[in-house]
Amino acid sequence: MSNRSISLIGVGILAGAMIGTALGQFLGYILPEESTVKQFFLTTFDFSFGSIDSGFLVDLGVIALDFGFILRFNVCSVIGFAIAYYLLRYFR
Repeated sequence: MSNRSISLIGVGILAGAMIGTALGQFLGYILPEESTVKQFFLTTFDFSFGSIDSGFLVDLGVIALDFGFILRFNVCSVIGFAIAYYLLRYFR
């Protein structure tokens, strides 16, 4: 992957994350509510950096700015990352 540009790798990983999210939404729609399989695939782990609760909020009166983001991972997003990695490795 050393001959690929960083932007192509970033777009590939972002596409993988979107594929995983779409797969998770689809599975959440078709699986029964209290299914163990649904809980396994759709249980998320959140990592937040600088969210609104952290106190790093710039309030300018008209608008309020918050500098941070939240990463949400589940099994479907990891599957999406794996698909993106495979496609980036396969199509050289």
